[in-house]
Amino acid sequence: MTQTSSRHIRFRGCSFPALALEPEAPVAAWIGRLDSYLACSPAFFAKKPIVVDVSKLDLDRDGLVDFVTELKARRISILGVAGADPAWASDELPPILTGARALALAEEAPRDDAPAAKKPALTAEEQAAFDQIGDMLAPAADSEAEELAPEPASAIPLLVDAPVRSGQTIFYPQGDVIVIGSVSSGADVVAGGSIHVYGTLRGRAMAGAYGETRARIFCRRLEAELLAVGGIYCTADEIDDDMRRQNVQVWLEKEDVRIARLD
Repeated sequence: MTQTSSRHIRFRGCSFPALALEPEAPVAAWIGRLDSYLACSPAFFAKKPIVVDVSKLDLDRDGLVDFVTELKARRISILGVAGADPAWASDELPPILTGARALALAEEAPRDDAPAAKKPALTAEEQAAFDQIGDMLAPAADSEAEELAPEPASAIPLLVDAPVRSGQTIFYPQGDVIVIGSVSSGADVVAGGSIHVYGTLRGRAMAGAYGETRARIFCRRLEAELLAVGGIYCTADEIDDDMRRQNVQVWLEKEDVRIARLD
């Protein structure tokens, strides 16, 4: 019997959602705020792909290595680093990522007066290589066009028709999350849109996790450990006593998390 093997290895580009940490200067103060957050939600970053965008930090290569070490000491698994010089790539650092595009729940329509984006010019050698790669991938592109198509902006809400148990994480960056039941202490609900809990919210709820500041959190009974909208959060200690055990909504107003009763 003759055994044959293929010499072909298949590659294709893919996009996957990841949480992006955007530290700000001074680094020591930001690390302090991170520690406060982790004290309230120690398992929040566990088993999640994390990208660190250091574009707002004035770090040299050694400073970046030290900063990444600080994050790893807090059990944050880093998928890659954005906003750093690609020449710094080494075994001491996670992969240096370039060309990032923020995930948005709805694309902004271009304004009539907005200037058209200029396409970067390619050299003759780059254009020839680009065309050659395009010809090689053309057959696979047609068969996989539907598979690689981006998801629609208005994604169907995720319906969770059971209580969310302690230690469980509901992660849905595409849109709203609706929980028919309670969210236990130690559980996380993370949504790209709004969060609706038709029960008691005892765990942690993070709406607008990808920067959607219009997102809101609704629950029938508020006993949360942590609330966040659009990346701005408040802990259990910051929730007024007269809002506890009430039917409430939570939203973001001028960088402040607001809570109000619904009845």
